[in-house]
Amino acid sequence: MRRGGWGWADGVRGVLILLALLGGRVGAAELPLWLGPARPAVVAGWPPAGAGGACGEPAGPLERALWEAVRTPGGSDLSCGNAFVEFLRTPRDLNTPVDAFDRIAQQVVGARSEVLLTSMEWRGGPGMPGWTFARAVRDLHARVQAAPGEYPQGVSVRVLLGGYPDPLDPDGTGPARALVRDLRALGVPLRDAALGWQVSVLNFRFLPHSHVKLHVIDGQDLTVAGFNFSPWHLPAGGPESLPQARSLHDLGLRLRGPVAQAGVAAFDDLWRHSWQLRCPPLVAPDAVNAACVRGEAEPVSHPSAAQQAVRAGEARAFLLYRRPGGEDQADRAQLALIGAAQESLDLMQADFGTSLTCWFAFLRPDPCQAEDQPPYFGAVLAALERGVRVRLLLVDYGVGAVPNRSAVALLRRELRRRGLEDRFEARYTTFALHTKALVVDGSVVVAGSINFHFSAWGPWGLAEAALATSDAGAVAAQSVSFAEAWRTSSRPVPDEWWLGRVPAGAP
Repeated sequence: MRRGGWGWADGVRGVLILLALLGGRVGAAELPLWLGPARPAVVAGWPPAGAGGACGEPAGPLERALWEAVRTPGGSDLSCGNAFVEFLRTPRDLNTPVDAFDRIAQQVVGARSEVLLTSMEWRGGPGMPGWTFARAVRDLHARVQAAPGEYPQGVSVRVLLGGYPDPLDPDGTGPARALVRDLRALGVPLRDAALGWQVSVLNFRFLPHSHVKLHVIDGQDLTVAGFNFSPWHLPAGGPESLPQARSLHDLGLRLRGPVAQAGVAAFDDLWRHSWQLRCPPLVAPDAVNAACVRGEAEPVSHPSAAQQAVRAGEARAFLLYRRPGGEDQADRAQLALIGAAQESLDLMQADFGTSLTCWFAFLRPDPCQAEDQPPYFGAVLAALERGVRVRLLLVDYGVGAVPNRSAVALLRRELRRRGLEDRFEARYTTFALHTKALVVDGSVVVAGSINFHFSAWGPWGLAEAALATSDAGAVAAQSVSFAEAWRTSSRPVPDEWWLGRVPAGAP
């Protein structure tokens, strides 16, 4: 059997499988060969003159691990001066009376110069999350139209969709056309030169696709999330629920401050690797399919008011971004963070899976070794060996059920061999979970789109993003959420029948 670790071969194998499974869709995408790393975020005027440097070196080991991983030669250090605002959550329920989609709509309506938003999936039409967004854009346009003097630079709204593979949508334009159709049905022009108004709809052009979910308002307010603009995140089971609703729980971490410019840089990198749906400004909704064409994206540009780094607080924050074809910053940062853990690691990860070849390891574990698993597996195992206590919440349904079960089984096997079984606990949630978050040493929280799944790591993994912060309020909020789910809405992952036959303390 192969030895030597998980890497390029596993990623290539995954892409080949995608190519085989997605046949008709592949023609709409390109392979991300030789794209290279993303351009660093460079913000003019930051740090402020005379400040002696925007951000000092972090003193704590966790912040320092992240800081060293995300620093880029020639880039601006945007990690300090930030402030936690809130977690956006789905679905709407008694604990979340205003869900993430309505919160985003409120932010969009309040924008002063620019809205940037990217999502992997997009569903439009009345009642759908995409419709909620389109209505917010309509209301923003109405404000600009009513008081253009309050928007001296006009307003740009740019939406970038992930290019999610769909065999029934050969050219990949379906979600983009759905958004344009909703906007025009609501009377929103795509361009209005007199107002400085512009709406652009882009689509990531490479395979594998973009899984990034983030939005930036006016270059100063950043949310990085795990939820799609999909009905799956809407409340199910009610008299007014949509048939597609699944009450899927997820969250987005929202901060204000300089780190928002790092979110802009990530959006720009996706933008440079996207195509754009080009339409007449006043295209009729029923003419979108005939009148709109896929073309090259406009050059990256932003209103000057949205290009500033503005201090909002005292918290450290770090944007973790990765993309196929040359950008692995998020991989390095998360591994460094877990590698710096000293006490505890609480993982709320819908997916915590094995390599593709070990999906059924719970049935036949012997061929699967720890070094053959994706990088996060070894990082968590190494943390456990150092004495870190790890708790894992994950799901036992859908496509993730089998690899999740196998990953827990393999991790337990490795710990039993080392006599360290008491350091690890795993539980299945009893609710629909889509969250991708972790809390390290009760001091740093990370949330975003990055699954602990082979498809989100390595040179051929999806485009992904997460946001990390040491803000005490953010850490406390996720810690409370984790503790509540652990205590009231989860059940233990059962041991496999063969685990007791593994010699204890004999790696």
